[in-house]
Amino acid sequence: MAVTAQDAIEALRELGRRLPDLFTLEPGVTDAGPNGAGPRLPDDMRTLLRAVSAVHTAAGDRLHLDPRESRAERRWMRGPGEESRVLLSLATGDHFFVDVHPGTGAWGAVFSRSADFSGTYAYCARSLPEFLVDYAREALALADRVRADPDAYDRDEAEFDIQFPCEAVWHLGVEVSGMPVAELRGTDDPDLAAVIAGLPDTASLVDLRTVEPPALMELRPTDGEQEVFMRFGPERQFAVAVPEDAPSPYPAH
Repeated sequence: MAVTAQDAIEALRELGRRLPDLFTLEPGVTDAGPNGAGPRLPDDMRTLLRAVSAVHTAAGDRLHLDPRESRAERRWMRGPGEESRVLLSLATGDHFFVDVHPGTGAWGAVFSRSADFSGTYAYCARSLPEFLVDYAREALALADRVRADPDAYDRDEAEFDIQFPCEAVWHLGVEVSGMPVAELRGTDDPDLAAVIAGLPDTASLVDLRTVEPPALMELRPTDGEQEVFMRFGPERQFAVAVPEDAPSPYPAH
């Protein structure tokens, strides 16, 4: 069963109640606020924003939920693209972003890009509510482990991990490699065929329909060039790395 916005709201509220020294929830915004963010904002995102608009950590970072404050604007952030919303950006150079469908406005999967892993992206969750529920539950679980055995943890590192449990995705052993588009020509999958028709042979593709998050995706174009990370397909179910200097394949859809 899909994780809902209400599930995310309840998980975040529990996080704020149980770890008030580490997490503070910013109150939700009125209908005027989400509507001001754009008429295409989906109903489930409006539900979430009416309850919680951001999560502040004791470290001074902020997990943004309000789309007016989470557009990908920093040029050094390789990966998100114009149709994404950056949720959390750390001084380490890691950032987490949610994909937004440019045609329908639907909010989709959550990904991460790290300054330490060239050509690799993390597929964090199928949706923002799923990401937020995982974030809250993992933070609470780690806090419980630290309380049960404080000597097993360095205090500073433990507090960092509790506040940013999503960083654990970069330490996963689960990794999938992108397939060169040249090797996918001739597929009888109509959705896949429609996507690769506009891509260069050197692009690298991961079929998210076959991947269970969280997972790391090695998505370096086959010619080794710097990549641009894009999402394609009717439900944005294909992750693609296109060589940075390649002609734009076509508007993502």
